[in-house]
Amino acid sequence: MFGLHLLDILAILLYFGVVVFIGMMANRRIKNEEDYFMGGRKFGKLISVFLAFGTGTSSDTAISASRETYRAGMAGIWIQLLWLFITPFYWIVAPWYRRLRVITGGDYFQLRFNSKALTGLYVGFSFLYLMFAIAVAMTAIGKTVEIVTVKPVQELTVEERQSVEQYEELTQLRQSQSERTLEAREQSRLEELSALEKAGAVKARYSFLNTSVAVPVIALIILFYGVAGGLFAAAWTDSLQGILILLLSMLLLPSGLSEIGWFSGLHEKIPDHMFDLVSNATASEYTWYYILVLIVMNLVGVVAQPHFFATGGGGAKDEITARVGMVFGNFLKRFTTIMWGLTGIVALALFGDVIKDADMIWGYATRQLLGPGFVGIMIACLLAAAMSSADALMICGSALFTRNFYEYIVPGKSEKHYVLIGRLASVALIVGAVAISLYFNNILSLLKYIWQLPVIFGTVFWLSIYWRRLTVKAALTAVGYSWIMIVLLPGILPEFSWVAGHAHKEILAQPNLAMLYMVGFDLPSLSKPMLMTINYGLQVIVPFLLLFAVSLVTAPPERKRLNEVFARLHTPVCADENEDRNRVRACVNNPQLLEKDKWLPGSNWEFIRPDKKSVNGFLICIAIAFAILGFAFFISRLTFP
Repeated sequence: MFGLHLLDILAILLYFGVVVFIGMMANRRIKNEEDYFMGGRKFGKLISVFLAFGTGTSSDTAISASRETYRAGMAGIWIQLLWLFITPFYWIVAPWYRRLRVITGGDYFQLRFNSKALTGLYVGFSFLYLMFAIAVAMTAIGKTVEIVTVKPVQELTVEERQSVEQYEELTQLRQSQSERTLEAREQSRLEELSALEKAGAVKARYSFLNTSVAVPVIALIILFYGVAGGLFAAAWTDSLQGILILLLSMLLLPSGLSEIGWFSGLHEKIPDHMFDLVSNATASEYTWYYILVLIVMNLVGVVAQPHFFATGGGGAKDEITARVGMVFGNFLKRFTTIMWGLTGIVALALFGDVIKDADMIWGYATRQLLGPGFVGIMIACLLAAAMSSADALMICGSALFTRNFYEYIVPGKSEKHYVLIGRLASVALIVGAVAISLYFNNILSLLKYIWQLPVIFGTVFWLSIYWRRLTVKAALTAVGYSWIMIVLLPGILPEFSWVAGHAHKEILAQPNLAMLYMVGFDLPSLSKPMLMTINYGLQVIVPFLLLFAVSLVTAPPERKRLNEVFARLHTPVCADENEDRNRVRACVNNPQLLEKDKWLPGSNWEFIRPDKKSVNGFLICIAIAFAILGFAFFISRLTFP
C-alpha cells in the first residue's frame, strides 16, 4: 500500500495512535485560557527541555541542514547552526517571558505601549510568521513522503511513464546545452519540454502519496490532538517526539557510512574543501561575514517570535525551569544539527550523481538505505519533528487571535467560550499554513523569508525592555518601515517589468540594495554573500536608528504605566500567586525599589546588575557552545575508520 511495507504502515499508525491518545488525555485538563494556551504554567524541567527542543526542531531543520551540506559542503550547516551562539543569550532572556506574566506577545505590547494599533500589527505579523514556520515543516515532510513512496516503473500509467521519459530527455538536453551549442531542432525541443515542465506535465517521478495529499493529512492529525489538548498536548507529545527526533538524527548515518567505507571512504569521495566549516565567496555563500550577520539578525529577531512567550519559558513553573528548558532544549538541537549536516555529506557521496533536487535527499536516502519497518520509523520521526513544532506554534497563534483580537471585539464572554474560539483560530492557522506550503513548495526560499520576519518586531522588543524612553510612535514607525522593506516591496518589485528585465534584477528586487544601487553604489561588483550581508545588516540597523530618532522627538511615555512593566521584570516569580501579585504591586507603588538594582539608577536605561546565577550560567553556556562547535570541527575532519 502506497509503496510502503506493512511494517512501515504499522509503525506510522502506531505513532498516530499515541499522539491522538495524548491529545484526548490532555483535553481533560483544560479548564480555562491559561490551561489551554500556557499549560497552566506547570511545566517542569524535563517537559520544558523537550517542549523547547520539539518546538525549535522540525522536519525542515533536519532536511534543510542536510540539503545545504549536500549543496555547499559542511559550511552549509550554518543554515541551522547559526543559532549556536544565540543560545547562550536564552539564559538571559528566558526569565523575561516568565516574569512578564503575560500569555501572549500581544499582551506584552499592549501592556508596554498601550496601543491597540501596535498590538494589532503584532498579531498580524505573528499569524504570518507562524503560518510560514508551520508551512516550512509541512513542505519538508511532504517532499520526503513523496520520494519515499515513489512509484516503481511497472506501476506507472502510460501517461506517467511518458512524462518521466520526457523529463529524462529534458535533463539530457540541459546537460548538452552546458557542454556545447545545441542544434536548432534540439533547442526547439528543449523549449517545448521546459514549457511542459513549467506547466507540470513533465515530472521526474510520480508517487503514491504526493505533497498535495501528504500535507493536508498531516495537518488534520495536528489539528485533532492539538485543538483538543492545547499546550498540554503539545508539551506531552513533544516529549515523545523529542526522543524520535534524536533517533531521526542518527538513523541514516550507520548504514550510509557503512556503505561508503566509513569516514575514510567519505573523504576519498568528497573534496577536502567540502569539509570546511567556513566557506569562501566562490565556493558558497557561507562566508564568515554572512554567518555573522545571520547570527546578529536572528538574535535581534528571535526574542519577538510569538511562541517564545509560551515555549520560551512562559509555561514553566519557575524561572530556573524556564532557563534550563529553553537553553538545554536548544543546545540539544545544536548537537543534532551536526548529525543532520553529516547526513547531507554522506548522501552527496552516495547519491550525488542521482539527486538533482536537494530537498529530496532525505527521502531518497531513507528509501535506499533503510529496510522494511525502519522506513516507517523514519517517516514517524519526521512526522514527530514536523508536528512537535506545528502544534505549539498553532496554539500560540490561536492565543494571539483570541486574546488580542477577538476579546477586544467580543468582551465579557466565559473562559469556555474563549477556549472554543482559540480552537477555531487553530484551524484557520493550520489551513493557512497548508496553503502556503502547497504554493511555495521550496524549503530554502521559505526559510530565508522567515529568518527576516521576526526583525520587524525584534528591534522594538529589545529596546522596549532596556529603554523607557521608547515611544509608541517610534515603534509604529520602525514596524511600518520593516514591514514595507521585508514583506511588501520584495513581493511587489519583481512584478515590475523594469525590474524583471533588468540585468541586475536580483539587486533591484531587494529594496535595501535597490536604494544603494540607484544612488551610485557599485553593487554588481560584489559577491552574492556580500550582497546578502549588506541587505540583512540594513534590515537590522535602520529600524534601530528610527526607534532612537523618533523617540527623541516625540513625547515620552507615561512613567506610571511603565512602572507596571518594569516592576514585573524586576520581580522574581513566586510560587504563591497571591504573594507574587503583592510583590509586583509593591514595586509599582514604590518605584524607588526599581532603581536599586540598576547600573544607571534614575535614568531611562533599564540595565539590571546580573546576579551570579545569570553570569555563571551565561559563561557556562558560552563554553558549551564552543564545545559543540569543536565537535562539529572534529566530525568534519575525522578520517578514520
